[in-house]
Amino acid sequence: MDGKKKFVRSRWVFIYKRGRDDFAVLNSKNLEVFFADQEVVDLIEYFKKPRTMNEVFSFFNSKSESIITKLINTGFIVLSGLDESGDLRKEVILEEKNRRKTLGIDSKLNSLRIILTERCNLNCSYCFVRNREMKKNNDISFAIIKKGVDLLVSLNKKEDIEVQFFGGEPLLRWDLILKTISYIGRLIDEGRINNAYYGITTNGILINQEKSRFFKKYNFLVSVSLDGWEELHNLNRYDINGKGGFKNTLRGLKVIQKDKNEIGILVTPDKNNIERLSDACKYIINKLGFKFITINTPQPIKGNWDVDGSVFSQQIKKCFEVAKKHQAVINSFGTRVLYALNDKKSLIFSCSKFGNNFTATLTPQGKLSPCIVSWHHGDFLDSLDKFSYQGAFSDWKFKSPYYFKKCLNCPAMNVCGGPCPLEIYELDKFSKKIDHQRCKFFKDFLEWAIWFKG
Repeated sequence: MDGKKKFVRSRWVFIYKRGRDDFAVLNSKNLEVFFADQEVVDLIEYFKKPRTMNEVFSFFNSKSESIITKLINTGFIVLSGLDESGDLRKEVILEEKNRRKTLGIDSKLNSLRIILTERCNLNCSYCFVRNREMKKNNDISFAIIKKGVDLLVSLNKKEDIEVQFFGGEPLLRWDLILKTISYIGRLIDEGRINNAYYGITTNGILINQEKSRFFKKYNFLVSVSLDGWEELHNLNRYDINGKGGFKNTLRGLKVIQKDKNEIGILVTPDKNNIERLSDACKYIINKLGFKFITINTPQPIKGNWDVDGSVFSQQIKKCFEVAKKHQAVINSFGTRVLYALNDKKSLIFSCSKFGNNFTATLTPQGKLSPCIVSWHHGDFLDSLDKFSYQGAFSDWKFKSPYYFKKCLNCPAMNVCGGPCPLEIYELDKFSKKIDHQRCKFFKDFLEWAIWFKG
């Protein structure tokens, strides 16, 4: 090791302490974590100013050389004068360029969320369809569905596709579900695609034995919206007359549970239930017996959350602990943090991406939206007839991951990736102000996740 070159602590280094002498040192850029004691932390801190190795060894035992070598190799200590921010910008530009270039090859659009109808038999207070003024009571036509499926098949010849039925309440158009499954079945028989995987998101009220057995036959993942016990669920989920939907939803759940369908429970956090999310998870797991729960991300209104990010983080942590204790699975905004840390892979350009593939939304008007939550933004709608990976789709997917300069000073920059494209769109349109609640969530959850043994 050259004793004359000067080294300095990386700008991406963040140090967390737990207990008397347990430290976790995080590199926020490459997501390396170095667990250390006070002596190693003192060594890292010594590099706050540029130091030569000769200087270091005059203060620290020469046995520290192996530790310093490891810290250099993992990016915690870097050569003095290195433009770390500039190098990051270059890497992000290159990453975007490479992803755009391979879009449709390494990563494909292989999944459609089909909006069967904007109508619903409930009138939930936090419904993003209602709150985003997308609800115009339109139903999709089978001709449009057929076009959408044909596009998906053309992009994934002889491979697998995924189709999710969504709304409004998709079971209001059961006829369209039957037609779609029948049509895709013919495509499989003809060898145009290998297989299709199906999912549906429903409030469960219209589920009966016929539908349940159909779901089982075609291996549906049935995702049912349930926010907890009756009082908690009915705070937000009720019909146009204000009558809560819990009893009818639970009835539908019991039907599909009896037929041993694959079931996922969807819990939606908002300001009315945010402090009871972990209690809701306990109820769903212990009282109802469901082991797979997805906790939705708070929906941004004008680019910002309307829940306290710290409270959300605390509740998600408790949900993970409950799930771990009872061998259940929690899928939430916190899950991406755990995945990123485990894989040491930054989560930038990850909008609606599952593995190597993307999901988009097919609207009742026959447009293709890159956003699976909000599909009314005209600036980013593609025509089914003129879809191109290099058009509005890629412009949405590759929004800048670090929307604010201060993102680069945040330890969570690469487990958060900055605001999602929808949040950026609304921030540009409305406030342009940073969403402190989102930031509070990631900063708080990250520190816990570093120590969590999932």
